[in-house]
Amino acid sequence: MFGGQVPSFFVVILLGGYSDAAGRKLALLPPLVGAAARILLALAVVCFRLHPGYLVVASFCDGLGGGVITTLMASFAYISSVTDARSRSRRVVVVEAANGLAHVVSDVSVGYAIGALGYAWTFVALLGVVLAALCYFVFVLPDVTPPVSATENKPAAAAAVFFTWKHFRQLLALYATDDAAASGRHWKLRFVLLIFVTTSVVQLGRFDVQTLFMLSAPLCFTSVWIGYFSAAAEFVGYLTSLAVTHLLVDYTGDQILIVIGLLSGMGYELVFGLSRSRLMLFMGKYISVVFLFLDIFYDSQFKWSSVSI
Repeated sequence: MFGGQVPSFFVVILLGGYSDAAGRKLALLPPLVGAAARILLALAVVCFRLHPGYLVVASFCDGLGGGVITTLMASFAYISSVTDARSRSRRVVVVEAANGLAHVVSDVSVGYAIGALGYAWTFVALLGVVLAALCYFVFVLPDVTPPVSATENKPAAAAAVFFTWKHFRQLLALYATDDAAASGRHWKLRFVLLIFVTTSVVQLGRFDVQTLFMLSAPLCFTSVWIGYFSAAAEFVGYLTSLAVTHLLVDYTGDQILIVIGLLSGMGYELVFGLSRSRLMLFMGKYISVVFLFLDIFYDSQFKWSSVSI
C-alpha cells in the first residue's frame, strides 16, 4: 500500500490541475485503470506463484493512476461542478457514507469470498467490479468541463494539453523553487512531503503487522474473523469521527480535535497490542472511544471550574 501512496501524492496534484482544464470526468479514469493493473498483477502472482515483491510493483501501478486519493478528489470536484451551494454538502456526505459503507462491506465479504472462491477468483470478481465502474464512467457518466482553468486563467479548451513537459515541470517546480514572494514555499512543501512519507510508512505498514498478530496465537483468527474486525474498526472509526467532529468543533477548535484524535489512536493501538482474547480485541476501539469522551468530560469540568473561580 505504501508503494502506491507516494506516487499518488504527486498524481493527485497533476490530475487536479488537469481536471480544471480538461473536465472532471477524465480525472476519474486513471485511478480505475491503475486499480485494474494492480488487480491483474496480483492475479498473476497468485496464479503463477510469482515472488511477493511483484505486489509492490502492483501497488506502484495503482499509485501511478492516482489511487483512492485521486478517486475521492475527482469525485468531490465532479460534485462541486454539478451541484449548487445548497445541495453540495449533502452530496459530499453521501460520498463519504458510500466510501465508509464500501470499506465495511468489503472487509466483511472478503473472508467469505476467499473461502468460497479462493484467492484467484476473488481477484477476478474484483476486476469485474473495477471494469464495470470503468464502463460506467466512460459510456454513461456525462462529462463536466469548468468554463475557466483554475491553474492558467484561460479558456478550458486552450489549457487542456496534458502530456507536455511544461505541465510536469510546473508540478516539480513547486518543490524545487520558491515563489515570487520568497515565502519559502518549496521548503514547506518538502517538509509536508517528508511528514507524509513518514506517517504513511507507519499508518499503512501497521495493517500487515496487525494481520500477522491476529493470525498468530492466542487469537488465531481466520480471514473471516479478520474481515469482521476490520469492518467493526472502520465502522466505529467513521462513526466516532463524524460524531466528535460535529459535536466538538464549535467548542474546542481544530487543534484540540487533532490532539483528541491522536490520544484516541494511541489508546486504541495500546489496547490492540495487549489483547489476548477476541472480546478484548473487538472492544479495543470502543474502549479508546470511552476514554476519549471521559478525557473530554474531565477537561471540560476543569475549564468550567476555572471559569467559576
